[in-house]
Amino acid sequence: MLMPFLDLHWLILLPKIELVTNTLAVVGVEKLGNNTEKELNWVTLAYWIGVVLGATRLFIKIAGVKKQITLPKDGDAFSFWRTKVIDLKLSSLSVINAHENIHVKQLHTFDLLLVEIVGVFFWFNPIIYAYRRSMKLIHEYLADDYACNFTASKKQYAMLLFLQNLNAGPVLANTFYNASLLEPRIKMLQRKKSSRLRLWKYVLCLPLIAILCSFNTSGIGNNNKVDQVASFPGGFEAFSKYLVSNAKKVSNKNGKVIVSFVVQTNGEISNEKVEKSLDQASDKEALRLIKASQKWKPALQNGEKVNSAYQIAINF
Repeated sequence: MLMPFLDLHWLILLPKIELVTNTLAVVGVEKLGNNTEKELNWVTLAYWIGVVLGATRLFIKIAGVKKQITLPKDGDAFSFWRTKVIDLKLSSLSVINAHENIHVKQLHTFDLLLVEIVGVFFWFNPIIYAYRRSMKLIHEYLADDYACNFTASKKQYAMLLFLQNLNAGPVLANTFYNASLLEPRIKMLQRKKSSRLRLWKYVLCLPLIAILCSFNTSGIGNNNKVDQVASFPGGFEAFSKYLVSNAKKVSNKNGKVIVSFVVQTNGEISNEKVEKSLDQASDKEALRLIKASQKWKPALQNGEKVNSAYQIAINF
């Protein structure tokens, strides 16, 4: 979630070329009197409808948990935050209590709520649902690993899981019995614990993260001089015409927005950034204009294509 916001361009020196010294007027006088036409963005509308529905669903889940805590039923065995709800008539009460104690002590409810809140805003991403199920499984593995110490063997604990006829409990709660998670939990009980040395394999993720954060600005030499600067197809005049013909009047405020960007070796534009702001609407429009431009001719350095940074002032 945070990776798109990481700015690591300072790690790699880019040849920075000033495209123009004067500002480009992209909105003429004839456009200043026109009212902005607000286009209905159906994608944005659909997204926020999904957010509202997801938030409503989450509140309904929380209300369901509160209701079941207030009015417990026979056969209940679950925990939510620091509250445990266990039917005292159940057999193997000490085992079930030990299981729920781990959920409470390790704050598993916090994990569940965090993923649920993230899911409200990322409802369109199937990964969030797979992640939520995987996290629930890990919670149960941890609790099972501890609770089976209160039985004669793991086999006996597995039989307890298999034979107990309990209520599944609320969706947001950490429940002792969950039919959909039963099979993988029993299988996990039969597995041997992995060596702690195997945890070092996760260290391999660090170089991967570094590559993902910096791939847009990789392959860059330390020499600031280039043999041939990147250019817009048709030259500077064509770029000016592109800006004038595509710019929209989005604000009544007049002034200058300075935008920096990188022309990659394949001619695509990346790393668009407002260096000097005018207002939010104008800044957004300036970034849109730069990002929507066609592929450029990349800069050449020692006969090879290289990434190069530009800076341009757009006058509204």
